[in-house]
Amino acid sequence: MSTDDLFTVVEAATYLGVSPWTLRHWISDRKSDVIKYGKGIVRIRRSVLDRYVASCTIKGKHDNGNRGTKESRLLEGTGLGPGEESLAR
Repeated sequence: MSTDDLFTVVEAATYLGVSPWTLRHWISDRKSDVIKYGKGIVRIRRSVLDRYVASCTIKGKHDNGNRGTKESRLLEGTGLGPGEESLAR
């Protein structure tokens, strides 16, 4: 697949994992660049979709192993320390 491939709204929505209805709203809100042919025929470049996904991507925090065990991270903010049991069942 080339970055210049043109997708229909349905194909682009499937590529993004959203409904065509949602993508049409994004297009009408001008959140995405489109190529418009005549009356209502719209195509979207794959490169535009990739840029949109990249702009929405949030990078995760890397803790470099300084936060302890997975259990201690799960208990963080609960007021319970490792080895203490919750009353919730």
